[in-house]
Amino acid sequence: MDIAELLDAAKRKEGSNTAVAEKLGYHYTKLSHWRSGRYKPDATEIMMLAEMAGLPALETLAEIESQLDTDRASVWKRALGNLRAAGIAAGVVIGTTGVVASVAPQKVQAAEHEVARPAGIEPATPAFGGQYSIH
Repeated sequence: MDIAELLDAAKRKEGSNTAVAEKLGYHYTKLSHWRSGRYKPDATEIMMLAEMAGLPALETLAEIESQLDTDRASVWKRALGNLRAAGIAAGVVIGTTGVVASVAPQKVQAAEHEVARPAGIEPATPAFGGQYSIH
């Protein structure tokens, strides 16, 4: 994605370039300057556009900056790769959590009774959130 595509995506969500510019607190000609390459938006402006467009702000920032700042593109590309890797890892964790949460509560309770606990550690009452307490 480049800045023109980001501006178009924000425009689709907001309805017009004028609406996008107003939300940013600028005159709509500033958007034209970004689109033409005359000026470059800063990181905050890119993230605000991404939010308006309903896109992931940090990923969009890294993608756009890697194109706008060619001298430092490799830094932004590494950041983008790290963000994407973190997103995949988070998806795996969330998916695993969903599987664990879907286990029947009766099986979880049965497994709790089979767990060997050191002497003096007993389940607390539900009033304490079901955590273990030391006696």
